[in-house]
Amino acid sequence: MSHRIIIIVTALLIAFSAIAELLFPSQLLAFVGITNTPQTEFLLRTTSVALIAILPSLWTARNDAKSPASRSALLGIALYMFLSSAVDFQAFTRGIVNSMSVPSVVFRVLLGIMILWLIMRGASKE
Repeated sequence: MSHRIIIIVTALLIAFSAIAELLFPSQLLAFVGITNTPQTEFLLRTTSVALIAILPSLWTARNDAKSPASRSALLGIALYMFLSSAVDFQAFTRGIVNSMSVPSVVFRVLLGIMILWLIMRGASKE
């Protein structure tokens, strides 16, 4: 049951984030201290489309975290959490974004760890 809750919450957070990036990119950029340009809006919207595209596989994983397809989807989401956090942290250390990005980095790393835990727990119960 815990895997289902974690996956649903993760899917909802990604969905809300992706929709906000698609519809309100300039506000999200301003929140972390990035000057809005047509190019930055384009890049953020491109990212949002990619996030929206992975939601169906994540949503499917909520019902069966033990199947190979679900584990692959979860592994992909965990990798996204870790890699996007690394990119954001590097942007913070270089002064590209402000400190508002740090809580997101920490949260995504913790969420990635929880997802990896789900994968490992599911694999150990087979």
